[in-house]
Amino acid sequence: MAENPNTKRVWLIDAVAWSAAYPATNPLREVHRWFARWVEDLPGLDLAGVKADADVLAAVRSGADGVIISGSPRDAWNEDPVNLKLCEVVGECRDRGIPLLGVCYGHQLLARALGGVVGRHPEGLELGNTPVRLTPAGRVSPLLAGFPERFEVLSSHVDAVLEMPPGGELLVEGDFTRNQGFHWGNQLFGVQFHPESDPGIMQFIWNPRRETWRAKVAFNLDQAIDGLRPTPQAGSLLRNFVTQIVWH
Repeated sequence: MAENPNTKRVWLIDAVAWSAAYPATNPLREVHRWFARWVEDLPGLDLAGVKADADVLAAVRSGADGVIISGSPRDAWNEDPVNLKLCEVVGECRDRGIPLLGVCYGHQLLARALGGVVGRHPEGLELGNTPVRLTPAGRVSPLLAGFPERFEVLSSHVDAVLEMPPGGELLVEGDFTRNQGFHWGNQLFGVQFHPESDPGIMQFIWNPRRETWRAKVAFNLDQAIDGLRPTPQAGSLLRNFVTQIVWH
């Protein structure tokens, strides 16, 4: 645990795998920074980082008051060793009562680990600014405290949670992807969208992919990427995870 007994340690598991198309010197590759900027002013928070291909179980067992699993280009549904290891992390958190937040890939991985079904989205890629809405459960969830009934998020995914895990409850829904957020026992949470992101980060990620993806989608890919708008409301979800869930 952190040296100060009043400090809460949240482990951010960075599951992003970068290709050579993304210069290592570019600060936009700093996944920890994507998340930290929303919560770094909170006193008593130690947001510690660990890569998904490291010994994440040992990190969590060394002391964790909360865990966040980031997005990733990995597919949460296959038998990748990293997926299997992170499923163990979910089980560890569930059994030890540690709050967990999964983002995009992390959301899908969470659903899989709890017995849900994850796979390719039947309608393909969802990318850009996406309108979503709270369910009745979402309106009273501490993760979404202060959120309006309808708000906008940034999306970037070709996989989705196709069937809710047993005991899961829908918190946020959309038209293209119904399961935009769920909880299990008010302890484990997943969101399909990217509360940590912004247009600059998402454009950095998508610029090298444009040529490959243009012919694969039925919408104007360049318009979706170039027209990205900030979604600061979504970013407050990360603060809620710390202040309303980890600290309670």
